[in-house]
Order: sequence, then C-alpha cells, then structure tokens
Amino acid sequence: MIKRIIAGFLMAMLLVQSMFTGSANAANAFNDISGHWAQKSINELASLGIVKGNTKRLFYPESPISRGEALAMLNRVFDYVYGPVAKPVRKENIDYRYQPRWEIEQLLTNMNTMLQIETGVIGEYDPGDRMLYYLFLSDSGKLIKKPEKQNPEWWLSSSALQRPLSREEASVIFFHMLTPQIFQTANIKPQDAASYFTSYYEWKQESYYRDTYSPYATAIREFHLFTSPTTFNPDKKMTRAEYAVVLKRLLDYYKKQAVLQFQAKGVPQQKISTAFLRAANLAFETKNQAKLLKYYTPAALTSMGKLGLVPLHTDLTGLTVKVDETDGKKLWLSAQYKVGLHGSYQIEYRLDPDPTSTYGRKIAAVVMQK
Repeated sequence: MIKRIIAGFLMAMLLVQSMFTGSANAANAFNDISGHWAQKSINELASLGIVKGNTKRLFYPESPISRGEALAMLNRVFDYVYGPVAKPVRKENIDYRYQPRWEIEQLLTNMNTMLQIETGVIGEYDPGDRMLYYLFLSDSGKLIKKPEKQNPEWWLSSSALQRPLSREEASVIFFHMLTPQIFQTANIKPQDAASYFTSYYEWKQESYYRDTYSPYATAIREFHLFTSPTTFNPDKKMTRAEYAVVLKRLLDYYKKQAVLQFQAKGVPQQKISTAFLRAANLAFETKNQAKLLKYYTPAALTSMGKLGLVPLHTDLTGLTVKVDETDGKKLWLSAQYKVGLHGSYQIEYRLDPDPTSTYGRKIAAVVMQK
C-alpha cells in the first residue's frame, strides 16, 4: 500500500514541477507592475507563490499591505525555504473569521519550533504569540512594549488584521521572526532567552534611527531588510511593493543561511539538520505531495515506503551528524525516534548535495538500523 502511495506521489510531483516551471517563466506576474521599481522582486516572489494578486492579475503595488497579508506572506517565505517544521496549532486569540488564519497559525508554530531548535529549550516564551500581542497593543493605540500587566483575554480581531501595517509594526514582526538568529549573537544562556526577549523593549540601548526609540528597528538592522540611512519612519504605512522588496531580502538571507549552516561544523550543522529532518518527516507523514521531492530523491522515497514504521516528526528525540567516509560532501544523519510502548528505533539518512533544494541537500538514501 505504501509503495503505491509513493509511486502516486512521484507522478504527482512531476506534474507539479512542470506547472511551477511554466509559471516561473512568465515575463510579468501582474498587469499593474510593468516599469515599477519593485517589479523584479514582485515577479520573483510571485513565481514562488509567495505573493498573489486577484483574478484580473492586479497586485496593487502602491496600496498598503495589511497586517494579516504581511503575516501570511511571511509564512510563505519561511515555507519556501524551510518548509513547515511542525503542524499548526489553533490560536484562540486570532479571530476565527479571518480567512488566511491558518497561514498565520502555521507561521506561529514554525517560529516557536525554530526557537526551540536553536535554544534546545522548550519554555514558556513563544515569539509568535508575543508578536501578535504587540500587534494587538498597536491596534489598541498603545505602545508596542511589555505592559505592567498583560491582558490575558487579548484578541486580534479580523478587522485589526485587515488594517494597514506600519513600518514599526513590520520591524516588530521581523524581530520576532528572526529571534533564533538574534539569539545566536545575544551572548545569553538558553534558559535566559525568555526573559531577554520578553523584556527587550526595556533594555537601555541607543537607537540607530533619529525618529524612533523603539529597539526593534535597530535590532534587525544587521539583516539589511530595510535600507533607511538615518530615519526609519515608524508610523508610515508600508505599501505592498515595499513589503515585497523586504520579503525578497529575507528570502535571500534565509536561502543563504540554510546552505551555510549545512557547510558549517558542529552545533550550527546539527541545528539545521534537525529543522531539515523535521520538515522532511512531516512532509512524509502528512503525504504532502508539494513538498516530498523538496527533501527526498525518488530512490529515497522508495526506501521510505519500505520502512516498517513511519518516522513521525514529533517522535524525533535525538540527532547526530557525521560526514560520509567515502565522500566528504555527503552527510549521514542518525535519527532516534520513540514509539510509545514499542520503545525506540533509529534511522540513518544520507544527505547528498543538491542545488535544486533550498537547503542545498536532499535525502538520497534511507537505512533503518536494527
């Protein structure tokens, strides 16, 4: 049965790949961006399915981007590079009437999982939840910082998500999105990450920009998402074109980092390997046809179909990385899984270099250890 499913996946993926190839070759994704300064970035993001227009192929580049749209597009950037690394969790403080809610919930789950991978700690701090709370404060006309007493019943309404995104709000979103990368250079212990990021607004630090005391714009400056020289214009509403350009810069950063982490040794390599394997296992577990060949070669998928057990992404308990003895460019991931009353088992995955993957690698061989 599993073999037939895998065969169906491979056939479907060939069709999907041909469809995406055709769309990527389009000269212009939309009818209203010809000659626009952000045309190149918008077209590239459109070819990847990250930005979308309406049925008339209109993008409205000078219209403001809404908060909800911004979050949904951000999730698509992450999804394109890393893929979902965990199943989305329903958030009761997001208005159920907001249609793209599931994309936001997937984004929040990805953010929390990536921070846990980076710190190795499953704590109370949730960067996505904190990010949404700050948007709630901003929509309520309050400063985007930790209040003396948090309202436990805060709720981000559909109308709040449909209102325009300001540049300060955007800096808050990207700050929390990049929390794992900021942690890498923060020189703090993993157990201190929660207090550090929750109280970030209260840290006394000089702002790089003359027109805002908010620390978030300065904190993300090292990632070169915004190119303002000395002023940030925190209250200015972001247009769809401006946001698309920032997303393109984040996309390029993520793609570069994913490849560089695999090339690094030790801890960075193990962390990106963990994210990769969680995404790969989740794609196989959920039979995600659009993702399977992002992580597996056809031969590896066939091997996966022969396994007696389906390795669930939530059952991954340990991972070690070693270089292949005969080819230094290949890596072996030894993954330990737990299976309830059945105890634990181990699977080894060989990752070969592959320029078609955003990780720069794909699973080319799968061996179950007895």
